[in-house]
Amino acid sequence: MILAFAMSFSSCKKVHSDYPSIPTSETEQTTQTSGNEIIPEEKSLEITIASPLSYETCQYLAKLYYAKSEGLLGDGVTGDNADLAFLDSVDIPFVLNVYSTSETGCNTTALNQWKSSGDMPDIFLTDSFDQVVSESFAAPITEYLAENPLLSADRIYSGLLSSFCADGKQYGIPYQTSAAVLFCDMEVLRSGGISSVSFRQTRSSLLQMLSELEKLNEETQTVLPFYLAGNMMPYLPGAMFNSEYLSASDPEKRKEQAYRDSMSYVESIIRAGYSYESLTDEQATELFSGVSPLLSRKVGVWSGTTDDLMIYDNYMPHTLCLMQFPGLREDEYSSPLLISYPLLVSSSCQHPKEACDLACFMAFDEDALLLTSRLQPRQGYLPSVSSPSVWKSYVKAQKYGDFLEQYQPLMSRAIMIPAVSGSSGYAKDQEYVKEYIESLNIKKVRESDSTEPTKRS
Repeated sequence: MILAFAMSFSSCKKVHSDYPSIPTSETEQTTQTSGNEIIPEEKSLEITIASPLSYETCQYLAKLYYAKSEGLLGDGVTGDNADLAFLDSVDIPFVLNVYSTSETGCNTTALNQWKSSGDMPDIFLTDSFDQVVSESFAAPITEYLAENPLLSADRIYSGLLSSFCADGKQYGIPYQTSAAVLFCDMEVLRSGGISSVSFRQTRSSLLQMLSELEKLNEETQTVLPFYLAGNMMPYLPGAMFNSEYLSASDPEKRKEQAYRDSMSYVESIIRAGYSYESLTDEQATELFSGVSPLLSRKVGVWSGTTDDLMIYDNYMPHTLCLMQFPGLREDEYSSPLLISYPLLVSSSCQHPKEACDLACFMAFDEDALLLTSRLQPRQGYLPSVSSPSVWKSYVKAQKYGDFLEQYQPLMSRAIMIPAVSGSSGYAKDQEYVKEYIESLNIKKVRESDSTEPTKRS
């Protein structure tokens, strides 16, 4: 259901501002009566946004946007301390409609439904960038970004912005970012004598951890050290070798030493019997009894992304910890592996510049991000700007902020990974890795060597 709220014009005088202006020519006209009397007639600009943000949060952001562009905020007033009663009094010269999406935005199915019903949003967050662009749901916004002061090099991370280009044109505005990490359940680790873990991991330290957990299975399989080691591919080359993303879908890339070494490392975990791929069907059934492995409290380590943090937190609120993907050196962090979700402007938008300016404000303006964090704090996401105050408000306030804030000084060497739905490259990568692991025929070897399905072979 579309929620609409019409706002009238503010009569405040506009002052000079670095923020993109909102043209009142779009929203005001006059009508002449038979008595030659000129009567003002308001005609509101209408913008619809689809995102995980609530209707209330979106309205406050629009009011803050207009208040800043009109110079209405007092000295020292920021998104962190702005009086909501004051923002309530601000009249914005456009109607803002709000659609609700999942935490990572909408996909092409939702966009097709909106399009067929004539209800396409003007701005939308998506987790399906490749598909959205290829199916012409989004408009290029390069020309609208050219003079936008919010896109200064000292404000945003250029790697995030460039990841949403296609055919030499800018389409996406990076809005929220999650990271690929290793999760661990400290309840399981403590049962193996591991009292604490470091956020920084190397290949050797992770193998040692898994080896300690495997000792619990000397008599009977009681825990699984790692769930699906193959899920670490194909991102592992970037984490271990600080290189660009290496795609397994390109046969030539598979020949590169970084990729081959990474694949060998995953294979070593599986062959050692530490991973789910090492189990026969009978062993998996015996261990988990039909319960999802990640919710069974019998798995030590698994890979995932921080936007799923609170899903796991629901089941292990006091024992969930995070680790980076393993690197090569103990005294260095591995490169952050980031997944960014962009705001896009619809190809059917009637006012693309105004929509683009509002989207940039929501994604890059420090006060907008502070206000968003204040009104609707979200877990597992990193900001797209380098502002220390935004990082403090946006990340440190999160339950797992102590882990996530370690990414702040590493963002300049982050590697973007395409783990979003609709990414053809990611799908091909996963298909190749799956086929490769199946070709190892490890389960068949374990079945032939094992005399008791519940014992380790």
